[in-house]
Amino acid sequence: MFLSNTFRAFRHRDYFVFWLGLFLGHNGTLVQHTAQGWLILELTNSPFYLGLEGLCLGIPRFFFSPIGGAVVDRTDRRRLFIVTQSAFMLLALFLTVMNYLGAIHVWHILAVSTLNGFLLAFEQPIRQSMLHDLVPSEDLVNAVSLYQLVFQGSVLFGPAIGGILIPIIGVTGCFFIHAVGNFIILASIFMIHFPKHSPPREKKPLFRDVRDGLSLAWNDPVFFSLFALLAVMAFCAKPYTQFMPVFARDILQVGAPGLGLLLMAPGAGAIVGGLLFASLTRIPKAHRLILIMSAGFGLSIIFFAVSPSLRLSMVFLFAAGGFHTCLHALITTLLQTRAGRLRGRMMALFGMINRGLGPMGAFPIGWLAVYLGTAETVGLGGAVAIVMAAYIVLRKSHLKEVRPAGASESEA
Repeated sequence: MFLSNTFRAFRHRDYFVFWLGLFLGHNGTLVQHTAQGWLILELTNSPFYLGLEGLCLGIPRFFFSPIGGAVVDRTDRRRLFIVTQSAFMLLALFLTVMNYLGAIHVWHILAVSTLNGFLLAFEQPIRQSMLHDLVPSEDLVNAVSLYQLVFQGSVLFGPAIGGILIPIIGVTGCFFIHAVGNFIILASIFMIHFPKHSPPREKKPLFRDVRDGLSLAWNDPVFFSLFALLAVMAFCAKPYTQFMPVFARDILQVGAPGLGLLLMAPGAGAIVGGLLFASLTRIPKAHRLILIMSAGFGLSIIFFAVSPSLRLSMVFLFAAGGFHTCLHALITTLLQTRAGRLRGRMMALFGMINRGLGPMGAFPIGWLAVYLGTAETVGLGGAVAIVMAAYIVLRKSHLKEVRPAGASESEA
């Protein structure tokens, strides 16, 4: 019974192909991410540049995501998906060639991160807005949970493989693996039957569509509360991942293989937490679960920051991965079920905050870590996230009014 509920979205062929392609391809992305952080630390020997790389990734995504969501809502998704994935593959090949020739500098990595951030502003809304079209509404909670496993759960494999492969094939080989992963995603796009694009009846200027999306997010109290909570978690707690190379090399002193294990632990927790969440069919008290998951995530980060050993660190990161995945799946489902025709724009704002604001938060944390220490700064971020999340959930009563996740459209 548990397993039949957990994987019920896989009964839909297009969703399964979509999910499998993303899972295989994203592991290559995480292999590159592990190697890229290690290479930046080798080139600069400073956590400041790890934070700067996150800023370069986050700024274009933050500012262009509202435009990307509006473009997704009015253009052919399949064509745009092909363009973005092809560009990702070319950028990965660029890093492969430059490092192979021994000509790479830190500014090359920062430039590629900036371009990736710009492309993600368009590619991410496509991925998330597709979920509502690939499964019926009664399977949406399950589809979103399994989708979150792609990006949270694949951390179990990608970073571990990256940490193992760095001493064997070097960062050059890891960059090439990322290019192969992008090719896998690109190939899967041609196997999916995309819903036919219906252009809007009323031809609006692009920036009017952008304004409509921002207006809904700002004026709707439920959307505003959900996005505010997401922003707090992304800016304060989530940047801990950006500083894993410092924990591995300088604090725990476990080297590149240890880095892979540290990055793997949240993925293991994400798989367990995501599968448990995927087995649910509805969540009648969403605001309570939001508070529990937020507090659990923040506390896990605090305990990780003060952990003296690799084993304890992996336990706390395991818990962080589980809480974080469940929280994201719940927020995504609530946004999807309320967004309607503006789904692409709402998912773009989700990406803007989660994947844009998160890396941007790594920059001030990296700057603060120079003065306070990396562990102290990461722990402080977790504490601030708990306090702010409690304020949003307990003082903003709008979250108590949200429709139970997984309810059918008729129950709205």
